[in-house]
Amino acid sequence: MDVFSPRTGLLSAGIRFLVFASVATVAFGLDRDPAQAALLARIPAAREMAVCGDMLFVGTKGSSVYALPVSGGRVRRVASGFSAANGVACSGGRLFVASRNSVTAFDIGPGGALSGRRDIRRGLANSGVHSFRYIGVGPDSRLYVSLGSPCNICLPHGLQGTIVSMKQDGSDLRRVAWGMRNSVGFDWHGGTLFFTDNGADRMGDNVPPDELNKLLPGGFYGFPYFGGQSRLKGFQDARPPAQQIPPVFDFQAHVATLGIHFFRSLGGDALVAEHGSWNRSVPVGRQVVRVRFQGGRPVSATTFVRGVGRPVDVKEAPDGSVLVSDDSGGAIYVFKQ
Repeated sequence: MDVFSPRTGLLSAGIRFLVFASVATVAFGLDRDPAQAALLARIPAAREMAVCGDMLFVGTKGSSVYALPVSGGRVRRVASGFSAANGVACSGGRLFVASRNSVTAFDIGPGGALSGRRDIRRGLANSGVHSFRYIGVGPDSRLYVSLGSPCNICLPHGLQGTIVSMKQDGSDLRRVAWGMRNSVGFDWHGGTLFFTDNGADRMGDNVPPDELNKLLPGGFYGFPYFGGQSRLKGFQDARPPAQQIPPVFDFQAHVATLGIHFFRSLGGDALVAEHGSWNRSVPVGRQVVRVRFQGGRPVSATTFVRGVGRPVDVKEAPDGSVLVSDDSGGAIYVFKQ
């Protein structure tokens, strides 16, 4: 059988689905027992997830999208031919896939089968190294898509460094936020969009912070003039084009905050996937943190689970279980009680 090692983060070859292991102690709360960790499935370079009824769809760094029952079972490749099929979201019996250069819609059939493929939006902004798109369906039933800036620190152009929204047929494109470096995770809490943003590199181990932001429609979030409240290299004396909306919460620099999801099973708190640093002198991140909210505002962040590779996304299964994707190990984990 597959056995997960919290120390090495490796799994031996063998059984692929629902392999229970003591990956970590998961702190759901002092009044509840520790969660049990399971490897739900192996999916190459697994990225954003979408829970669509009893099916789980998984986007990837590669060309394909995969599907499996949320409860575990056979993994199927249900679509391919994309350039970085990172983003997946579902609404009204349709699956939407956000790749580097397009948003594509499918009809969802029995067992997660997809049909009726059509590109509803082509020619997304060139985001260079930050071209993994995240997609979600808002309370207004519109699609929201993040478009990264194409650099470490530079001046974005057009729709680079934004979050945009559109109707589900791809029409009526609107810029809803701008001045982000690279947002690869967002979710709604009390009808308000909260989104993560990755801070700049090569300014030292401890600046600038990674960010959690609250959407004020049309707002400017500071990049490339600010990272958090710090002025960024090369733009220290430049005048921003608008007043910055500061982050509502600062994470440690370089933890690479990605997917965020608000959990009913955690009383409305959020889990955030910290993908982990790549060039910090002492590595940080590579964990999932719980962000506690009070009065609609984030007040603290604590480790929820470690030892699941490089987490990318977090979602809640219908039974309240926590799903975590790991692109380095090509895995989906589920945490149950």
